[in-house]
Amino acid sequence: MTYSMDLRTRSVAALKQGQAPAAVARRLSVHIQTILNWRQRAAEGRLAPAKPGPTKPRKITPADDRVLRDQVAANPGITAKELMTLIDAAVVESTVDRRLIALGLRLKKRR
Repeated sequence: MTYSMDLRTRSVAALKQGQAPAAVARRLSVHIQTILNWRQRAAEGRLAPAKPGPTKPRKITPADDRVLRDQVAANPGITAKELMTLIDAAVVESTVDRRLIALGLRLKKRR
């Protein structure tokens, strides 16, 4: 769970005023370990929550993006499953679908 910066700064301020970590944790309804972590992070100058995001590099590269764009432009009826075989990245069909959406590309539905 990500807590607000307001809550984090109030807890650190309370600790600096001499309040016990257990008392601050009870008052703010936060686990004591969280309070202790915030105190440590504040001392290190990094109280703000870490930004969420991917921890691994993308499997689909810019070169793969170009292939996707070119193939969809040349053949609007191509499927994501067919596109999977044309790119270098070893990914599943849903990854190709999500990347197409991110690129603003739509596949024509076959009937």
